[in-house]
Amino acid sequence: MAKIKLSPFLKNILTTTVTSLISIISLIFIMRFLAKGLGPEEFGAYSLARRIISNIIPIAALSLNISLARFIAMTERKDQRGSYVVSSIISTGAALSLLVIIAVSAGPQLSFLIFHSHEYLSLYYASLFLLAGCCIFTITYAYFRGMQKFNTANSLQLVLMAFIPLIISYFFASRKNLSLIMFLMGLAFYLSLIPLVLIIRETKLPRLSDIKSSMKQLLKYTLPRVPAGFISAGLLTLGPFLAGLILGLEEAGYFVIGQSVFRVMESAIVGFGLVALPKVSQLLSEDRAGFLKSKIEDMLVMIFQLGLFATIHTFIWSKEIVLVWLGSEYVEAVSVMQILIISMAPYLGYVILRSIIDAVEFRAINTLNLFVSFVIAAVASIIFVYTGFGITGLAIATTIGYVILGVMTCFYLIRRYKTSLKHFMFLWVISLNILSAGFVLLVKPLLASYLNLSNLLIAGFIIECVLFLCYLYFFHKKGIRWFSELRKRIFSETN
Repeated sequence: MAKIKLSPFLKNILTTTVTSLISIISLIFIMRFLAKGLGPEEFGAYSLARRIISNIIPIAALSLNISLARFIAMTERKDQRGSYVVSSIISTGAALSLLVIIAVSAGPQLSFLIFHSHEYLSLYYASLFLLAGCCIFTITYAYFRGMQKFNTANSLQLVLMAFIPLIISYFFASRKNLSLIMFLMGLAFYLSLIPLVLIIRETKLPRLSDIKSSMKQLLKYTLPRVPAGFISAGLLTLGPFLAGLILGLEEAGYFVIGQSVFRVMESAIVGFGLVALPKVSQLLSEDRAGFLKSKIEDMLVMIFQLGLFATIHTFIWSKEIVLVWLGSEYVEAVSVMQILIISMAPYLGYVILRSIIDAVEFRAINTLNLFVSFVIAAVASIIFVYTGFGITGLAIATTIGYVILGVMTCFYLIRRYKTSLKHFMFLWVISLNILSAGFVLLVKPLLASYLNLSNLLIAGFIIECVLFLCYLYFFHKKGIRWFSELRKRIFSETN
């Protein structure tokens, strides 16, 4: 009989994925509470502030979430790990201090530029407070990732990024005090100081020469990747920022809602990237490049085959998702979401593979790919907006950027590992997706005539689960390698 027996690697992926899913479910409710309690304009200001914070974190934290985890994973010396942590704290503290000094000195001007009103100055300063807390969390979380202590890392994430913000949004959204909400959410991140202090106490106090050497290693690896984190967040921020700047804060909020589907889908796969970076770095240090080649080929094929299905079927149900989630007052977000969904598969491909590229390649390949896609998206955004396409044009431009990013990421690995395109089974996979989409489009109107909106979405979810299982059964019958390997890693045959 078949017995479930997960490898440590899959266990870490599973627990991290579950953590991400819980976090994103929490985010869905957080956004619902804030959207209902604050109203479209105030919610738009909050959403824009959070997007900008996400954009600045890679600069303030110097993308140490990648480099610190990588170097911690590649060393077994306790004193060396301690020097990496201390070096990270010093580097981040310096970068963050400089940013905060600049941001505070030009506070009123920058606040007005972002929100087009002097009413949000206190929200601006509260956002800086949250930014500092995020940097502390980044270092702590990266250390636990590098040590492959994913249970501890996941617990920290759940408390600080899911449970506490959910409680804050539930109790304070109706008060319409954006600054207080942002301050309290930032305060939660400062709790990560507790494990960080314990980490420093547990490791041997490094010598000054060790700190200098570790800092040199970290910065040499991480500085070329700082633009990558900034630009990656910039792709997400570009649409909301230009929408708020040109069209108004309500439109910025609609754009953020449209992007939310990426966060939901990303939560299902981000666990792989978080676990893969330290694991792949470890495998490379053990000279197992041949083993990695076959696994990376399998991932490329899987991304195409599963990503296409997810993209098509999320597009079909996008309107119902928004209406059930936030209500009819946010119906304008539907068209933005539908346009952005077109680029979901390439974007998710980038999310999965970026950690692999950072592990196998010392050069900052992701930075180059992100720069090209961002420039194209930015130019397209300006053209579309000033030719009268409005928020729809911004969504199209962002979609173009995501598609280019995903394609460049995948083709880099295809070239590097000489992956044959026949493994993708383009004709079979596209045909199956056309058939499944056609079935849903035929059944959906029939169900809509008998069910209310909520029940329709539940019925749609059940139908999609059945179709997805049939889709996976096809891969099983065809002997697709990635699916067979996954089954072997999950199930073991016992008498």
